[in-house]
Amino acid sequence: MRHLILIFCTSLLLLLGSTVDAADTANAGEEIQVLIDVSGSMKQNDPDNLRVDATQLLLNLLPDHARVSLWLFAEKTTPLSHSDNADADWRQQALKASKSIHSRGLYTHIEDAIATTLQNGFAGNGSKNLILLTDGMVDISKDIMVSADSRERILSEWIPKLRERQIKVQTIALSGQTDKELLEKLAFDTGGWHETAESAEQLQRMFLKMAQKVAPKDTVPLEGNRFSIDGSIQEFSVIVFKKKGATPTQLTRPDQHVIDKQSALAEGVAWLDTPGYDLITVKEPAAGNWQISAEMDPDNRVMVLTDLKLQLEGLGNYLPEHDEVSLKLHFTEQEHLINRPDFVDLVSMSLLVDQADPLPIPPLSDQTGFFAKTLTPLPRGKHSLTIIADGKTFKREIVRDIEVMASPIRLEKLIDHAKRLPTLKFVPDIAVLDSASLSIVAEIHPADKPTESRTVSAQNGEWLLPLDSVAAGSSLQIHFNITARTLDGKTITPALAPVTIDDSLFNSPPMPALAEETPKATQEEPGTDAGQHLQAQAKAQDNNWPLIIAIVALANILLGGSAFFIYKFIRAANAKKQQELLERLA
Repeated sequence: MRHLILIFCTSLLLLLGSTVDAADTANAGEEIQVLIDVSGSMKQNDPDNLRVDATQLLLNLLPDHARVSLWLFAEKTTPLSHSDNADADWRQQALKASKSIHSRGLYTHIEDAIATTLQNGFAGNGSKNLILLTDGMVDISKDIMVSADSRERILSEWIPKLRERQIKVQTIALSGQTDKELLEKLAFDTGGWHETAESAEQLQRMFLKMAQKVAPKDTVPLEGNRFSIDGSIQEFSVIVFKKKGATPTQLTRPDQHVIDKQSALAEGVAWLDTPGYDLITVKEPAAGNWQISAEMDPDNRVMVLTDLKLQLEGLGNYLPEHDEVSLKLHFTEQEHLINRPDFVDLVSMSLLVDQADPLPIPPLSDQTGFFAKTLTPLPRGKHSLTIIADGKTFKREIVRDIEVMASPIRLEKLIDHAKRLPTLKFVPDIAVLDSASLSIVAEIHPADKPTESRTVSAQNGEWLLPLDSVAAGSSLQIHFNITARTLDGKTITPALAPVTIDDSLFNSPPMPALAEETPKATQEEPGTDAGQHLQAQAKAQDNNWPLIIAIVALANILLGGSAFFIYKFIRAANAKKQQELLERLA
């Protein structure tokens, strides 16, 4: 009996331990490093030091529990604030520290800034983002050749290092004197995003966009300064951009009670008031229709904290010209797919491209709970996609900026869905390129594995890159280094957007949380693994084989039965939660 208890408990611990490890990996936190230029030229480009207000907005929008570092850089890079676990106390400290942002630096040493963040950060397994704000060129010496060498090292050495570590660089240029080509390449080559602020007054809007790129928050649509809050929302934050001399902002509750900055504290409302924007946060808000009394602005947002999330799959920041735009969406409740017909039937979904007339996004008939839309190719340049889901008693919104890039090379994805084998096909535009001169090197970045570099050679007139089978739940990023000659003999380096290979590429969606049958692996695998472990452990303690075999068999039965009943319990709990959600929304 003692052996039975020992072995059974050990097996349960191993089973639970593997579950905890998997959960820890799945919930690995984000890491965000922010580099703020404090060179002397900022005195002209940001005379009112609006970088302080913009940084404070960013601090309030970054996710809880993220690993965050803020740096100031000029001729050297110095830390401003750091947290391994962003929370309210750290934000208060960082908000105070942000007031020390200055414009007294001598140079603009972008290479040192990037090197410092790579040497001192990005140690975790979660998503990694580097936000870079600058108003100048690479400038590290009075000798222009020294600065030119530093710029070249960023292109040839540091961008590959950023890609290898899967760090996305989000760049913001302030003023027309920046090295736009360098900042755009840093963003494009790493899968990040680039914005140009025409003036310091636009910095807050740029930081809002970057916050949504690095850590997207759930939002609800703001229509005519009105928005709807449903029973699943635990908190919302409204950001209201305002002009000089604007009438003070007010917030009206569903019961028509008016809240302003003066009454906010007594109402339990957090109200951050700056010359450029108001950030208003309400916890446990009343369900119903709320209203903002302020001038309407297309960049105003209502961000919500909720377990009912609208999810958009597999849309990157960059798309090749002439490619169709494929959108696939679904709802989750506490990260579980909602595929109940009585919920899905409530939802109508639409898409606005650059604020044009809405287009319907229909549900998929063969994948309950999923909605999909394929757009014809968009013209070259930046576009804003706004997706609105209306569930009659609730609404959700996703706003996503993308850029359509011109390239004389088209990329096609050939998928063997049964074996999960992707192949990338490169199709050069022979009206522009000398195809015989085409050189393609792919950098393959699997998660938690070394980067693999592969040359793509033409075979029978086709450029194909076959990839290994991609296991469910895993992903890899692929970047491309391409050179070619045009028909008139000019050597060029065509840009091709990085590709992400993950579950969204394959037709079969993730197994719904509320499956109708118990997965076979759930019943068999824990028992099998535990049985092998139990046999080894029992052999070390006792040579009574008949007893050991009986114990192992009994342990397998108990574990298998426990796993089955645990699964049934979780399934019933999820079903109950989703039913409660539907009742709240109704």
